[in-house]
Order: sequence, then structure tokens, then C-alpha cells
Amino acid sequence: MLKSKLSAAAFVRKSRLIVGLDLTADTPQLIEGRLSATKDELETRARNIIQQTSDSVVAYKFNRQIVLPLGLFEGTRRLIESIHEEGLLAIMDCKINDIGNTNGWITRYYLDAGFDAVIVNPLVGWEGGLDTVFKLVRERKRAVITLCYMSHPAADEGYGLSVAMDEKKKKHEPLYMTFARRAISWDADAVIVGATYPDRIREVRSMLGEDIPILSPGVGAQGGSAREAIDAGASYVIAARSICNAENTRSAARELADQTY
Repeated sequence: MLKSKLSAAAFVRKSRLIVGLDLTADTPQLIEGRLSATKDELETRARNIIQQTSDSVVAYKFNRQIVLPLGLFEGTRRLIESIHEEGLLAIMDCKINDIGNTNGWITRYYLDAGFDAVIVNPLVGWEGGLDTVFKLVRERKRAVITLCYMSHPAADEGYGLSVAMDEKKKKHEPLYMTFARRAISWDADAVIVGATYPDRIREVRSMLGEDIPILSPGVGAQGGSAREAIDAGASYVIAARSICNAENTRSAARELADQTY
């Protein structure tokens, strides 16, 4: 579902760009008598970005810094409805990483709010961990995206750790390649590899083949190049602050979109 819908949107819009709605609200404004007004302002900003960029993107990614102040079943749900009206997808970047029961409830809430896909951390493992997430998502015909390698400077401190490939511990590989293997065995709908690390994208792509899309965050503000990520094997790139904070949101999105297609 995710792969085909992203591909269809990419064909129509001549773009492989996903916009991260990384908008925030100041806590003092939320707690000092301006809760309603601040939430309205935040939702309006997000809606304007969607309206200005919807002809240049294939999906929108939400993070917790916008969902927490807006409310999952209030402003967030309304924004998702606006995205769906444009024929686009809404992805929740929640990095699910807990025991199965907790993961199940987290997943239910996000799916009930209307999200088309959730991002999970494979570190927690399958049985009693992410098996619940995959089961719920499959039942509702949504999608699971697994982390493989993040976009920040210290990503290698975790995702680059060397891990044993078998019980005898004679062969080792980086953790991100283990995560790529899990994406295949778990039948994940896509994986995350930071656009700031084109070499990692190439390595993961060599493992995945062409069947599983790679989504690459970190374009723009974090220094990642949309063109380099696509050339390295990314299927789609994700940009947030460089678009959300741009003086001309529409132009910023179109300019990045043109670099991806």
C-alpha cells in the first residue's frame, strides 16, 4: 500500500519529497492562558504549509513536537484529514520501541487518528516487541517503516555498532545492516536511512534490493543533499525545517522536489 501510493503521488507530482511538519509551540504560551490561541496558530501554520506544498510532495511526516501540543484526536487529526483530501499520506514518526502491550496501544491510537504509517525502532525485537505493531497495521491495511540509520552526527554510536551475525560470534556486521535484514524478514514497508550518509544508503540498498523503499531524512537543515541521497539509492527524501521555516514555502518545496525527480 505505502509503496504503491507513494509511487503514484511521485508520478503525478514529479517529486520524491516528503515534508516533515516539524513545527513547535512555546511552552509558556501553552500554559499561561493562551492554550487555545496557541494551538489554533500552530494548526493554522501547519495547514498553510500543506496548502502551499501539496503539489510538490508525496507525503507528510509528523513528529511528536507538533502532535503533543495539538492533541492527537484534535488538531492532528484535522491536519491528517486535510492531507488525505489532497490524496497524500500521513506518516507518524513515533519510533515505537517498547514492550508489545504498550506498542499495541501506541499503534492503535495513531491509526485511530488516521495515520497511514508508523515508524518503529527494530532494536526492541520481534516477539513481545514489534510483532504486535505489525499485526495491527496489517489488519488495518496501513504501513510500518523501520529505522535503519538516522541522520544526526552521532548516529554511528548506536546504529554503527558491530554485532555478531551468528551464535558462534565469528562473523560481525554493523547494526544498521542487521536492521536492514530485519526489514526484509519482517516484510517492512520501508526503512529510514539518513540523507546525511549516502554511503550508508548505498550499503542498505545493496542489502534490500529494489523491493523496499528507503526514506532519507536530514535534507536541508541537517546538511543532507536530496540529489545525492536519490543517486545513492534513496527512494524518497524528507525535509522539514528548510521548508517549514522558508520565506517562500511553496518555492522551497518545489526546488527540492525538482532535485529528486
